[in-house]
Amino acid sequence: MVHGFWIVPLVLLIAFLASPRFRGEIAETRVRRILSAGLEKNRYTVLNDVTVPSGGGTVHIDHVVVSRFGVFVIESQHARGWVSGGEFQERWKQYRWGRFTRMENPLHKNSLQVEALLNILKVPAKAIHPVLVLLGHRGFRTVMPARVVAPEKLLAYMRKKAQPLLDEEQAARILKMIESARVQPFGGAAIHKWRWLQVALLVVLFAGTYFAFRDEVSGLVETLGERNAEKAAPELFHPDGSRKTKQEIREASLICAFSQDSGRCSCYEPGGPKVDIDPAKCRSLAERGSILKQ
Repeated sequence: MVHGFWIVPLVLLIAFLASPRFRGEIAETRVRRILSAGLEKNRYTVLNDVTVPSGGGTVHIDHVVVSRFGVFVIESQHARGWVSGGEFQERWKQYRWGRFTRMENPLHKNSLQVEALLNILKVPAKAIHPVLVLLGHRGFRTVMPARVVAPEKLLAYMRKKAQPLLDEEQAARILKMIESARVQPFGGAAIHKWRWLQVALLVVLFAGTYFAFRDEVSGLVETLGERNAEKAAPELFHPDGSRKTKQEIREASLICAFSQDSGRCSCYEPGGPKVDIDPAKCRSLAERGSILKQ
């Protein structure tokens, strides 16, 4: 039972890692880091996880970047295998392992995001730049739509839009309008609970793994500790890696001398007094290559 305790959370964790939701979170996180690290803070303002009203509901936008060069509306999505699809197709295809699956055209979602912001901001359409960052795929089998970019090309794509379309006052006003229009996404409490469930699942997995394999883990930790100790103090170990006893360590520290002429042998503590020791043992210690020999 103990050894099987970790299997259930492991299966659940694998299922979660393979889910579209997790891949979507990975895509959002990567794009968030690219924007945070690559854009100049005095020229671009990045807003993440923006939910705004749209019609009778809301629309979620992964990333909104406001600058004098316009408002970048960025959707980040993960895809697998080879992708094919056009800008106006309802669904795209993903080819993987000789099979294909269909996915909703993410450009449609990006267009809805742009439309929602246009209704809120009341700015010309040319001031808003829709962008789809597609991660994880191997490439397009059809012509890739113009506003689809790989994550490593996102910053270069944004910097090509270098023509100022807004002044500083307009950009600041747009920021205020977006912040005032933001709403708590539907199911926000459920999302919070889901994240806690992820943490709990990981804790249960690690706890189950520990209890199932703690003896093996303890043995591995002990072996690694012995190896590190041997590297730090090789004189405390035998050539085969076994640790010397206290008696062996003490004897190895003695300074012994044997006289062939008189047959006498004496051992001394390092910088200390003479030690009373068996003559045969004294001679054995004196004739070792690691100590003094007369």
